[in-house]
This record gives sequence, C-alpha cells and structure tokens, in this order.
Amino acid sequence: MIKIPKEELIESLKLGYTEYKDCVASGSDAVDLAHIKGYCVTLEQILSAYGAVSKETMLEIKRPIIGDVSLRRAKKQDANINFDVPTIFRKQFN
Repeated sequence: MIKIPKEELIESLKLGYTEYKDCVASGSDAVDLAHIKGYCVTLEQILSAYGAVSKETMLEIKRPIIGDVSLRRAKKQDANINFDVPTIFRKQFN
C-alpha cells in the first residue's frame, strides 16, 4: 500500500483548486476544466475516506480559493422520463 502523508494530499488539493481558478480566469475549455475538477474531487474523496478529513475542513480550504463552486458532475434531471419503458423504446419515441 502506498502511504502518502495527509498534509501532502491537502497541499495537492489546494494546488488543484488554484489551477482550476487560474484556468477559469484564462478561459480554458470545458475538457481541461473537467480534468481538473475530476482531480480535485478524487483527492477530496481520498481525503474523506482514508485521511479522516471532514467536508467542513475541505470547504474551509476551498472557499478562499474558488468560493462555493461545485466541482461535482451536474446531475441531469428530466421529469418527463418514464424509466419503466426500456431505453431503446424511449429513444424511438423521441
């Protein structure tokens, strides 16, 4: 098992947030931003699961750098989808 000090992971997360902020400011495309978001979310999950870092602590780190911007994937919600109908048939009706 790889052992990485928690402080190094937290520093990497800070650098990820800073990179995201810089890329947004410079007008990077959605693909680049998605990669950075994925990196940060992965570090957040590792710190939460294995580093015993609370969500509140990560928010205290994140807020001064990028504010309350969510880096999670947006969930698509469509109230008109009937999931009882198989996908192949739903696509034929649209």
